[in-house]
Amino acid sequence: MKFNWIAAALLPAVLLGPAAVAHDELVGTSPAAGSVVEAGQLPIELEFSNELLDLGSGAEIVITDPSSKLVPSQCAIIDGTFARTLIDVDLAGEYQVAWRAVSGDGHPIEGSFSFQVTNTSGYQATGVAEPCLISAAAEEPAQFNYWLLFGSLTLVAIGLFFYLRPRKK
Repeated sequence: MKFNWIAAALLPAVLLGPAAVAHDELVGTSPAAGSVVEAGQLPIELEFSNELLDLGSGAEIVITDPSSKLVPSQCAIIDGTFARTLIDVDLAGEYQVAWRAVSGDGHPIEGSFSFQVTNTSGYQATGVAEPCLISAAAEEPAQFNYWLLFGSLTLVAIGLFFYLRPRKK
């Protein structure tokens, strides 16, 4: 009988534990990774598995051209599960997109992908309106201490064990 109480008390910790450490992930990009697109004004769109936190400057999308120079872009806009920006490019070659966002659980997630640009039409880039200034030293968001969470749950489980165990009379 006492074992059932212990099992019932520990069940939420077991069921909720894995969800606490799951992070959102990138599920799609536009343009797609490895794709070839024509030069022009290109929307860069990242789709994630869950909603992102919109913390002002918590999201960045940085694009570099084939000569490894930064491509001026609009500031990243967070809209639910999407992060978006706009670039204007005319140089043919491989472009690298590096991104960083804050997942719904408060943890920063990051990654990168690349795509190819061709310029068969002779397009001349004019730039994007209101390019985003990227700071060299972005403030690191505070990290959640998982050891503190799991340590607390362990102490609660030990306390419940001693409280609910049979006592000698």
